[in-house]
Amino acid sequence: DLLDRVKALSYAGCPPLSSALVDMLGDLSKRILSDPSAQSVPQYVALAYWLRPSSIRRLSKHLAATDAPSQHRVARGVALHLPPTNVDTLFVYSWALSVLAGNANIVRLPKTPSRDTQWLVSVVTEVVAAHNESERQLFCHYAYGEAIDREISSEIDLRMIWGGDEKVAAVSEVPIRPDGLSVGFPDRQSFAIIDASAYKAASPTERDELAKKFFNDTYWFDQMGCGSPRLLIWLGDADRCTDEFYQRLRTVIDHLEYRVDTGTAIAKFRSANDLLAVGTTSTYKRHGNALDVSRVNDPQSALDTVKGGGFLYEWMVDDIDTVAEVVTRKTQTITHFGLNADQLQHLATAISSRGAYRIVPIGEALSFEPIWDGIDLYAHMTRKIVIRA
Repeated sequence: DLLDRVKALSYAGCPPLSSALVDMLGDLSKRILSDPSAQSVPQYVALAYWLRPSSIRRLSKHLAATDAPSQHRVARGVALHLPPTNVDTLFVYSWALSVLAGNANIVRLPKTPSRDTQWLVSVVTEVVAAHNESERQLFCHYAYGEAIDREISSEIDLRMIWGGDEKVAAVSEVPIRPDGLSVGFPDRQSFAIIDASAYKAASPTERDELAKKFFNDTYWFDQMGCGSPRLLIWLGDADRCTDEFYQRLRTVIDHLEYRVDTGTAIAKFRSANDLLAVGTTSTYKRHGNALDVSRVNDPQSALDTVKGGGFLYEWMVDDIDTVAEVVTRKTQTITHFGLNADQLQHLATAISSRGAYRIVPIGEALSFEPIWDGIDLYAHMTRKIVIRA
């Protein structure tokens, strides 16, 4: 039955950016915001605001402006989305942009989704059904590596693989249509930069706001999102800044009642001491179960050590050029506070041959954009027919 439904999608695409699709996504935004249970989950509020009618119309206008008169943009066809398990809203962003592109879509969900994911899926499918789109939008689960996986993949025009290196490599071994396109998003690392002089000049209100934004970047997905910072780089003389910043961050953590379980807290403490023992870090300070800070000697080794749950490294540097040394092909997002336009341009030039895909203000690390990991998603989700009279 699943394979029959997939095959029925083959010619089910529709024109990109149609008003019916824009209306459906706008209604999804209203449905999320109208549910009291979503108000306490900031990721859902952020998702709903990204989907709000004015935002989608503005995005649609921007995407439409990229088309030339001699090129007719059409849906790519059937898109398969394979979202990660650690970021439960990502499947909606990937799916929604593909919906705007006019594709018929298949979203493979985890076998045992979390309670929050189940709620979000139910809201999405209710809105899809209300707009008579259930035949073109399929949310399901099937096993990787089995016959059904290969059969479904053989019908796919576009495959979006969201996950780590191992997942991208394993899934990529399964062929899709010969003329299809497979896009993988592997493991990424992200870090933040705070200019110490700018922090010292900031007012108490501005410092509080910075702590809130840094919390959102770091803790929304337990620090496991690709854009979540693992390393905080202090630019300049920051000795009088660090403890003050972490105290404000700790206040936000307590106010928002973020908690880590005992096992995670113990694992972080053990890892911090192991890193001290091998010389990767020089100091370690515990600011409660939800915030551990280690000052690094070897920032790249630290970035390769994934812990989550508020396990943060800090690195002191004197200039932007030193920051570039830690950037690799695995680097995704660099968030910043206090850097001016010239410094940001200098950083972008310094890292241009090394890696990184986004340089955005602190607070926007997890904001979804149509260009992700350097890939124009909308361009990949559509195709162009060249027309000459």
